Amino acid sequence: MITPQAKILLVLMVGLLAVVLEHVASLAVLTTLTVAAVASSGVDRTWLRRGIAIMVAIVWSTVFSQALFYGQEPRTPWLAMGPVVFWVEGIEHGLVQSLRLIAVSLAGVSLALSTSPDRLLVALQRLGVPPGVCFLAVTALRFIPTLGREIMDVRTARRSRGRPAWKRSPWAWIRLEVNLLRPTIARTLRRARALSESLDARGYNPHQPRLGCAVEKWSVRDTVVVSLCSMVTLSVVTARCIYLLYTLDLVYHPGLHFVYGLVREWI
Repeated sequence: MITPQAKILLVLMVGLLAVVLEHVASLAVLTTLTVAAVASSGVDRTWLRRGIAIMVAIVWSTVFSQALFYGQEPRTPWLAMGPVVFWVEGIEHGLVQSLRLIAVSLAGVSLALSTSPDRLLVALQRLGVPPGVCFLAVTALRFIPTLGREIMDVRTARRSRGRPAWKRSPWAWIRLEVNLLRPTIARTLRRARALSESLDARGYNPHQPRLGCAVEKWSVRDTVVVSLCSMVTLSVVTARCIYLLYTLDLVYHPGLHFVYGLVREWI
């Protein structure tokens, strides 16, 4: 296992790579790595299946909308049904955007599942994050399971009182889903108010570092893992910058044909 500080740095690298990469193949590899990280963090199989269903829904909705409403040029028709046309470039763009979102989200989920809030708090402070921001992030992380349970309780109560949502019309189903969020939002606001009053009563100072459990010291394994990932991230960012200068007609060198082709086809 690596220390929480190293995990946070890896999550930041995943976010940077998700922004820099623009091809489906490279983003699929990055997403696969984050999926493996979540699977190895000991998540329950039920929640793993639900997560897979959510990922499929995100990819399908993004690809469908982009394939239908893609407006950039060039555009290659993939399927035409009268005035409705699905564009190949829109499908690729939808895959890129959805994989970016999934990769970054799963990286954060993996960090949250494999690191306790106390260790995460100390690790963020050791990385130089302001104490108030650290406390805010860790507090929000602590209440995510509570929020999830409340959402499930509200949905269970609704199921026991009425007919299934899928038997309603699409607009009625959307209206019902929005209404189901109201009790959860109300509970969240009450909890936030109670927490703020408790902090104020105890004299909380957001500028003073909080003491927590001891975090493992930086090890050789952390150095190796972070160094290798940093080299990969730096190489990808550098190659993307070289290709950008080439496409803008600012810098061109014949010896960099391999880099130009690699970025064009894979990065």
